Amino acid sequence: MMKIKTVAVIIAGGLLIYNTGYSQCKTNVENIRRPFYDLELECAKTNSEPSFISDAKDYRALLSGNEGAEFIATFFSGNKYRICACTDIGSPLSFTISDHKGNVLFTNKDYENAPYWDLDFPVTIDCKISVSLPRETAEASGGAPAAEESAEEETPATETAEDEAGEEVAEEAASEISTKFVENTKVCAVLVIGYKQGK
Repeated sequence: MMKIKTVAVIIAGGLLIYNTGYSQCKTNVENIRRPFYDLELECAKTNSEPSFISDAKDYRALLSGNEGAEFIATFFSGNKYRICACTDIGSPLSFTISDHKGNVLFTNKDYENAPYWDLDFPVTIDCKISVSLPRETAEASGGAPAAEESAEEETPATETAEDEAGEEVAEEAASEISTKFVENTKVCAVLVIGYKQGK
């Protein structure tokens, strides 16, 4: 009987560690995380329709600030594709589709970071899909804006603190600014690609 209880406790502990280890994405409840696949499911339900079949591939990234990620996808001729882009904080995600030569075929940045877009490809083609956080999403996550912008914003705050109260306050203000962008900067970003045959 004691062995059964011990085994049950070990299994329960293992499941708890497994679930915690893979739950990286934010939820509406503070300090509760969810796995990427929950975000993908929510993204598909919100932005797609049942007539689109998933391509069954994972396009996932943890991004912050001005980081980006790249994925490779094959688009087959004769299919209509819906590409959905979501983040765990509900803010937009930018995506750009390029061919193997680097020619931009589509970017949702031209359409106010639309959460999804339908595309037809006249020929079968391998494409690179680049994702990044638009400025508003980076700011919503508590992350820093692009490097050159954050440097410009930090300088005036430091100078103001020096003018008013001396060097010690300037150092404190600079450390407050730098730590402000460290907390909660990672954003779960997913693409969900579905297709349907024919046009």
